[in-house]
Amino acid sequence: MDYTYSKVKTGIPGLDSIISGGLKKDRSIIISGPPGSGKTTFGLQFLYSGARDFDEPGVYITMSQNIDEIKNDCKSFGWDFDDLINKDKIMMIDARPFKIQDEIIGKDDSLYRGEQMPFEHLTKLLLSSIKRIEAKRVVIDSVTILAMQYLDKFYMRQGLQGMIQALENYGVTSLIISEHSENNEIPLEWFVTSGIIQLRHTRKEDTMERTIQVTKMRGIKHSQQIHPIVLDGDGMHIQHPRLTP
Repeated sequence: MDYTYSKVKTGIPGLDSIISGGLKKDRSIIISGPPGSGKTTFGLQFLYSGARDFDEPGVYITMSQNIDEIKNDCKSFGWDFDDLINKDKIMMIDARPFKIQDEIIGKDDSLYRGEQMPFEHLTKLLLSSIKRIEAKRVVIDSVTILAMQYLDKFYMRQGLQGMIQALENYGVTSLIISEHSENNEIPLEWFVTSGIIQLRHTRKEDTMERTIQVTKMRGIKHSQQIHPIVLDGDGMHIQHPRLTP
């Protein structure tokens, strides 16, 4: 086990202590779970804390939600993304494939038809944004929408591996969000990253309970326990089961 690597603090209370003090610098980690499990919040908290507390600028790229809505949701945790954007500490990019207007792109969705295109476009967009603010953290929300553009799994895997390689070579630590429910087959992206953190949102008696589990973290000693998550006024907190009554 290599303990000499540089660690990246997640900024999510309770998480670093179960992954030997932080994520491995310059690596890509999948954040996986069903809708409503807190994946976007997790990613945004990682970026916000990085920019505010650790002087690590970050790039957030969304393929599913409007950025104004996202920033608005963050206000409920007291996170002022506009302030960090104005200071060039955060960049938020709207890369939704469905917002392309008919007049600009042919009605045949030509931008997303070429097998190699989605990841190539995204990688170029990410690298130019990383360069612009000298980013150290990246969140991609979500890779599932990108994967849907590919009919061929081989090209999907090749595109994803190319993007991850480019990000790691550039010296950024990235979280790649992946929509996954337990009963579906394991998504391809799980096999090409150095770590997987699973978020779950399950019914427990008459309430819904959020939990987190570090399923894989290459080269890092980590807990495999399932930990409860609490979402409160300042974001997400990981609880340590043995400490709760």
